[in-house]
Amino acid sequence: MDRRQPMTTQHSHNYPENFKARVVGIVQHRIGDGQLETIPSPMEVDVSTAIASFVLSWTIEGQPVTVSLAKPDFDYHIDHNNIVVR
Repeated sequence: MDRRQPMTTQHSHNYPENFKARVVGIVQHRIGDGQLETIPSPMEVDVSTAIASFVLSWTIEGQPVTVSLAKPDFDYHIDHNNIVVR
């Protein structure tokens, strides 16, 4: 009997369109085909829900920073306590 869970593209969490979160662990993102970059931690971020991703934004030294995480990646970081929704 196969007891593996079926893969799904839907996330298991329900998030509002815009919310706040705190990056508290290692969360990496990739810009295009470039190298992985780590989001500074701890970091308070604003999160916006997009069609297939979450957009995280914050300010460093007065400069705005915006990155996108695919929904499965964002959920992974929530489930592993790297990102905490506030």
